[in-house]
Amino acid sequence: MHQVDAKYLRTPVGQQLLEHYAGRDAVRHATPLLPLRLADVTGFARALFGRRNAGHRPC
Repeated sequence: MHQVDAKYLRTPVGQQLLEHYAGRDAVRHATPLLPLRLADVTGFARALFGRRNAGHRPC
């Protein structure tokens, strides 16, 4: 069984939550919501919408 650290048991639950949320928010703020490069935006649009009439060429 895993031994729990004594410091963890002495820390109030509210403090533990604040530390958890601070770490989570640091990752969220470091990660962009939208791609910043045009190549990434173009690749995303192609993957999302695909190519129309793929495999069929008009005469």
